[in-house]
Amino acid sequence: MPSDVTAVPILTWHAMSVNGQDYPSNDHIGFREDLEWLHGAGLRVVSLSQIAAALREGRLGSLAGCVGLSFDDGSDFDARDLPHPSWGPQRSMLGILRDFRARHGEAAQPGLHATSFTIVSPQARGELDRTCMIGCRWWNDDWYRDAEASGLLAVESHGWDHNHDSLAQTATSAPRGSFDVRDPREAQVEIGEAATLLRRLRGRAGEVLFAYPYGIVGDYLAEEWLPAHGDALGIPAAFGGSNGEPVREGISRWRIPRYVFGHHWKSPAELAALLRDAGATGRHRVAVSAPAPASPEGNWRDHLRTWEVNDARVLAGDLFRKSFGHPVPDYPRHFVLVFSPEDGSGEPPMVVAYVHQLMGEGYALGGGMCVDERAYRRFPRWLFRQVRDEGGLATIVTRDSVAMLGDDCVAAFGHVGEPRARQADLRTGYVDAGPPHLMVIWRRPLDEARKAALVEKVAALGAF
Repeated sequence: MPSDVTAVPILTWHAMSVNGQDYPSNDHIGFREDLEWLHGAGLRVVSLSQIAAALREGRLGSLAGCVGLSFDDGSDFDARDLPHPSWGPQRSMLGILRDFRARHGEAAQPGLHATSFTIVSPQARGELDRTCMIGCRWWNDDWYRDAEASGLLAVESHGWDHNHDSLAQTATSAPRGSFDVRDPREAQVEIGEAATLLRRLRGRAGEVLFAYPYGIVGDYLAEEWLPAHGDALGIPAAFGGSNGEPVREGISRWRIPRYVFGHHWKSPAELAALLRDAGATGRHRVAVSAPAPASPEGNWRDHLRTWEVNDARVLAGDLFRKSFGHPVPDYPRHFVLVFSPEDGSGEPPMVVAYVHQLMGEGYALGGGMCVDERAYRRFPRWLFRQVRDEGGLATIVTRDSVAMLGDDCVAAFGHVGEPRARQADLRTGYVDAGPPHLMVIWRRPLDEARKAALVEKVAALGAF
């Protein structure tokens, strides 16, 4: 490759791709290690909007030694630490970017940025969460604005519904498993209307970048429809993902190529070879890492979040067995409290508390409360103080689980015998129900006869 030809690689990961706890099987681990490698190799991270603008304006040479970063599909894994049911808590892609900045300082990569290409339709995401993820409602859009406000992550379009083969119906008649849209009305929905809605969801007007679902670029869209309508719709560029080559002058802005983790490279050595063969070389001086500054006092909710999960055996199995001497049950609803350090240490999130809720007709019966006391030693002092003021981890996870029970649950019960657990429940809002050790939160006003009937029914169940 001639040295005077600028090559700007764009690298892509899929945050939902979690199939293990090592580099080739987990895109979160791959992204974290690749980000460090790219920095060490002297490559400078820039945004995809910068790359698209430079290509459009014929000044790609100004980005020599640069690289772009992107994620596809736009699930909550892009921006939120989530408790994967098989492989434990996963640091979000945005969290990994924040960790890098905390570890190295802003001067190390002043343009640090990535792009999340999201499926825009809320209905499609809701159905896909049930059909091709794990049904924990982890494909939302309520994180878009906060992610954008971080300055580290932009939310862009991956189409209205991805023409995904798991959906009962899509906006295009193109064959499922492809995005070979050839009808202008269908293109307007899948790309044009998606851009309009995305601007509102993310809270940022202006241009919207587009990435072809499945990474395969269709000729009609790239050569006819987007050149004719893209600029008028505020869509300046479109990105592929299957051809595996860097961005160079002369490439169509409707066919901007990307490399995909797990497809074009599966190890740091393969990434190094890929970039070398592409002619992408680091040009900037690597800044010396400075110690991460002390974290300023923040809000405990930025570091502790309760999630409902379908299967708690991996996430809380050891903690439950240590507390109760037997495996975590498989029949109730499971809630875990996840602590995210966000201090630049690179330590993964951890489950710090667990509780389950057994659902009956109009009521829930809680149990299995357990807390990993080691977590308190990982908290900075300000976080420890705030958690203490909230009543502790047991209070937080119990209160959150009750709030997540749904409108059909009029009463939340719990059998409480251990004094500390009783204090936690009192702080949560439980009151004595009458029978020994049985406590309740009345979530809706009920007459005394209905209350008495529910208490009798739950007391007969006993502790579980």
